[in-house]
Amino acid sequence: MANATATAPPMTSAGPLSGEERREAGRAYFTKVLTHVLANISHPEMAALADWATNEPGCLHTSQLSHLRNAKMRMLGVKSLDALGRINECAWAFHNDRRGQFKAMGTAQTTVKIEQCLERYVPVLHPDSGRPINAGDLMMIYLGYLKLDLPGDDPVAAARWGSVAAELGPWFEALLEERDVRFRDAVKIIDSAWSGTNSQKLKLVAVLSGLDDYSADEVAEAWPAITKAVAVLLDETISESDLIEIVAK
Repeated sequence: MANATATAPPMTSAGPLSGEERREAGRAYFTKVLTHVLANISHPEMAALADWATNEPGCLHTSQLSHLRNAKMRMLGVKSLDALGRINECAWAFHNDRRGQFKAMGTAQTTVKIEQCLERYVPVLHPDSGRPINAGDLMMIYLGYLKLDLPGDDPVAAARWGSVAAELGPWFEALLEERDVRFRDAVKIIDSAWSGTNSQKLKLVAVLSGLDDYSADEVAEAWPAITKAVAVLLDETISESDLIEIVAK
């Protein structure tokens, strides 16, 4: 289980962040937390868990999850916040106190499908209490006051992804020149082989055409889909780790 670490307002070498900068950093980090939570759960499954945990249909839609995950929502809705917190608390109770707290959570009736999702869900804990984070804690994350100790929070790994983000465009350009492939044809191949979200695909095409840049987190999140698309373009099998080595060498 991931642990959380309570923090003071984020600092930079030039001093503390302004309120706007802190909130922007929190909003960006919230997407990373949500990506971690969704590692073993699909968007439709998460929406189903929300309906079940809150005992209220429609409080967390797959489109909302996509917008949150891609940092496209400027405001975090109360229902979404409530649902995400309730899911985390209910999942913890399912794993740790199924006969006690879990039965007292006031959820809708549990089904086999819901239990299968809960088995895969990894609850996130607060450091001070060891209890699952709730809607209030999630808001603290969103506002930039609370940061989690996630598996991806490794400065060495972050630096590596930063190199991948910087080198992917030039590497791709050299690849097309070497193989005498037109950019338009390459984009068609990527489109036909794409397994990620549509926004991730549009971002990749913009980066490859030199109109946008990747952050380390963005390229890491999209890397499985990028690897599959590149494998089709190359017409050969390639692993995610091998492609990292090739691009960021």
